[in-house]
Amino acid sequence: MTKKKEVAGEPARAFEIDAPLLRAALKDLADIVEKRNTIPVLSNVVLAVTPSSLTLTATDLDAWGERHVSLDGTADTFVITVEAAILTRIADKLPSDARVRLSYADAKLTVSAGRSRFALATLPADDFPMLPRKEWDAEFEMSALALDAALSTVKFAVSSEETRYYLNGVAVHAPEGADLRFAATDGHRLARGVMALPAGAASLPDIIIPTKVVKVLTTLLGRFEGQVDVRVSSTSLRVEIGATVVQAKVIDGKFPDYTRVVPTHHDGVLKVDREQLLAAIARVTTISSDKTRAVKLAIDRDMIVLSVSSPENGTAVEEMACDWMGSALTVGFNSRYLADVLGHLTADQVEGSFTDGAGPTLWRDRLDAAAIFVLMPMKV
Repeated sequence: MTKKKEVAGEPARAFEIDAPLLRAALKDLADIVEKRNTIPVLSNVVLAVTPSSLTLTATDLDAWGERHVSLDGTADTFVITVEAAILTRIADKLPSDARVRLSYADAKLTVSAGRSRFALATLPADDFPMLPRKEWDAEFEMSALALDAALSTVKFAVSSEETRYYLNGVAVHAPEGADLRFAATDGHRLARGVMALPAGAASLPDIIIPTKVVKVLTTLLGRFEGQVDVRVSSTSLRVEIGATVVQAKVIDGKFPDYTRVVPTHHDGVLKVDREQLLAAIARVTTISSDKTRAVKLAIDRDMIVLSVSSPENGTAVEEMACDWMGSALTVGFNSRYLADVLGHLTADQVEGSFTDGAGPTLWRDRLDAAAIFVLMPMKV
């Protein structure tokens, strides 16, 4: 078969790779490739092969991902693109102990492993938009664990409302070079995290990392241990996570001054067991419908009375112990939003600061906690 291909056209060029390594490399880029594209080449992944390396590249024109893999030094040199989803499905189904041979000739990529053989269509790499080069305003290193924790703490509060596009991501800034802050809000809830400023990050411009890029980064960071290299400009972000590089455009907009909605005083402070409150919310909202997500909290002295009323299904009430410092208060919350906030706190006993039944409430693990969450009440 090889001789016939060589006679018909260009000589076949090939390399070999272990199935788990190919699978892992494609997995790192999977979230960048758009599932539906009007530009066919954007559904593809670039395979750039040298005798000692394989570089895979994917993009949606707003974000690029590069994954580098070391080869054994005997590979042929070539560059092509192939549909990412198909190659990923093939790699996923190959045995873990398989040695995979990828051979390119006559605009076809042949993937062989054991008795399996697939011939895939390709597109020229010249048509693929490659990773743009940038000048960076700040370059620094930080641990993957710290960056993952910072993004994961706040990303649940990102808005999905397209009209306020500047809320469709996580804001990152270093106010006066004092510390590094991450924030997200959808107008109903706000999450903010603070960490020590890494060396080299003082010149960081204010940026907003798009939701999709946050998802890509947290997925990759969760699989990596060690330091990551971060580079930032006013228009772009680049994060090198081990053998994978993610570079993306940041949102072109100004994130609102979220500090204005963080309460600076309170009329009452609630201390409550986090797990017990979460469990109580889950029980009373059993009767809720999509239209009635509200849970009412009547707080007085050493007790909270949680209640939910559903026109279709009835009512539910539960009492639980607490420590309350303030006058009796009744307040309502979107039950899912309140559960999200409690789920992102970590202490056994958490603290909620209240102004009144209509003002924003501040939730945190303790008084000096780096992560704070602000939740707007709703009418009940």
